[in-house]
Amino acid sequence: MGHVRLTAAAVAKRSIQRRPWRSFCLIFVVLLFSFALFAGSVLTLSLSSGAESMANRLGADVMIVPAGYDPHIDSILLSGKPSNFYLPVDTLERLSRFEGIERMSPQTFLATLSASCCSYPVQLMGIDFDSDFLVKPWLDATLRRELKDGELIVGYRVTGEPGDKIKFFGKELTVVGRLEQTGMGFDAAVFLNRPTIAMLAKEAERIIKHPLAADGSLISTVMIKLKPGEDSVQTAREMNSALNGDGIYALFSKKFVNSISASLKTVSWMVRGGLFFLWLLALVVIALLFAMSLAERRREMGVLRALGASRGKLIRMALTEAFLVSLYGAALGVALGAAAVAAGGPFVTEALRMPFLLPAWPTLIFLALGAAAASLLTGLSAALFSAVRAAKSAISDAMREA
Repeated sequence: MGHVRLTAAAVAKRSIQRRPWRSFCLIFVVLLFSFALFAGSVLTLSLSSGAESMANRLGADVMIVPAGYDPHIDSILLSGKPSNFYLPVDTLERLSRFEGIERMSPQTFLATLSASCCSYPVQLMGIDFDSDFLVKPWLDATLRRELKDGELIVGYRVTGEPGDKIKFFGKELTVVGRLEQTGMGFDAAVFLNRPTIAMLAKEAERIIKHPLAADGSLISTVMIKLKPGEDSVQTAREMNSALNGDGIYALFSKKFVNSISASLKTVSWMVRGGLFFLWLLALVVIALLFAMSLAERRREMGVLRALGASRGKLIRMALTEAFLVSLYGAALGVALGAAAVAAGGPFVTEALRMPFLLPAWPTLIFLALGAAAASLLTGLSAALFSAVRAAKSAISDAMREA
């Protein structure tokens, strides 16, 4: 048996070498399928994880932004795109008149510049520790103390480790912590307290005029947590009706989650449909290419039969070739898929406007092995019919058809 397996492998390798272009086509088809299967699975799972992370992290029932700036808060939450916008100075006073509010947490945004004044362009988010209920729980797990003036915590995708110095508007600040990955725009943001944000805005006045420099109490958004039993949709509508024309706009946070969930379902169906079509295409193309390859080798197979090779041995030879070709294609496809996912995550978030959170390493390895196994099975299944048909040919017919 060991001699038979060795002979089958040797014949398969020789066949691959003698027909490089056909073998290349087979490898490419399997590569394309394994690439799409792995990348598509990781994409769907990452978007699902990102949506779940956003639903868990976005604990505000209502978000208050300047009228007309709701797309900007959308960009900040999803991609961390640097933005500057501010609410009217009396916003908190106006909001305090509404019943049903349990807590209000103001936040101040400041976008840094791509210039020598700053280490890199990023969204700075100033939080109020006394009232914050969104970012503070993350900081408690990371820092375990109040964020002091001149200190900052970086998001997962921002360069900097605890103890490093980062310069914004010519002012050096100290990194005291790093947040875990969330799959949201917060991964590309930097968190400070609001007094530090106001100080940086004054430093920015040397380069560009900034409204926050004149009034350090300005806020960009207010996160609102309602009392139990209050309807966030109805509250947001009441606020918009009462504050219409005052430059204040209320968003209910479930709008983002619901919108993302609907988009996720659409993307998932598109990915599944594309993978099914690609699987059928791979199955048909591999079967045709192997049928052509084995048809060209009828004489060779007839000679082997005449020398005493069994039909089972001929089938093993053909399937060994299919296995080797599929193995090469599957390995390359999964490797390219991993590279594409690693490099394309931020672009997916920007293009689809959805949070993107890669699964843990064990899950990625499982998906990679699953994609490779599915590709191997597809290649072997497609080649099996042609191998059995060729092996069943009579010796005289195989010799005559050569």
